Amino acid sequence: MLSILISCFGEPEFPLEPEIEFAWIENSNTEATQDDVYLAIKFRDGDGDLGLGQMDTVGPYAPYEEDKLPEDTVKNKYHNNYFVTVLRKENDGVYRPVVFEANQDFNGRFPMLNNSDRERPLEGELRYGIVLYYDGTFESPLLKGDSVKFNIHIADRALNESNIITTEGVEIGSPKSKDDPNTPPPGGD
Repeated sequence: MLSILISCFGEPEFPLEPEIEFAWIENSNTEATQDDVYLAIKFRDGDGDLGLGQMDTVGPYAPYEEDKLPEDTVKNKYHNNYFVTVLRKENDGVYRPVVFEANQDFNGRFPMLNNSDRERPLEGELRYGIVLYYDGTFESPLLKGDSVKFNIHIADRALNESNIITTEGVEIGSPKSKDDPNTPPPGGD
C-alpha cells in the first residue's frame, strides 16, 4: 500500500539528489502472526524526477541485470525506487539487519510524482505499507515482541539515491498507540 501527498509552491531550491526525513510509523495486528506496518517519510527533490511508471521495466529499471551467461543474472536494484531494510533489536540493545529468506525483501516502487512536462522541485510525503509475519509464519525470523526499526532510502529516475533514514521502533505483535500524536493513522495527518 502506498499513498502520496505532494505540495508545490514558489520554486524552492533543493539539491538534485532526493532528501528524506522520518515522518511517522504505525503498526497494527491484522492476523494472529501478521503485522501491517505503515511508514511515512518526507521528501524533497530539486528536479522532481521521482517515481517510476508502469512501463518503466527496461533499461536501468529492468527487473534483472543480465549478462550473456544465465548464472550471472541478478536482481536489478533500480527496478525499485523505495528501499527498506528491517532492523531487529538484539539482546545487547543494538538494532541489526534481519536476514530473511532469499528473494524476500520489502523494497518497492512508487509512481511518478511530477505530472508536468518540465523539471520542477517537489516536496511532500510518501506513505508505504508492508506486511511483517512473525512466529515462524512463512519462515519469518521475527518473533512476537521483537522491537524493529527500518532503514529507508529512495532513488530518483537518474538513479541518484537519497540519504538513509532510520524510523522509530515498533514492537511486533503490539500495535503502536494511536494516542501518540506523532503517528497519525494511515491516510491521516
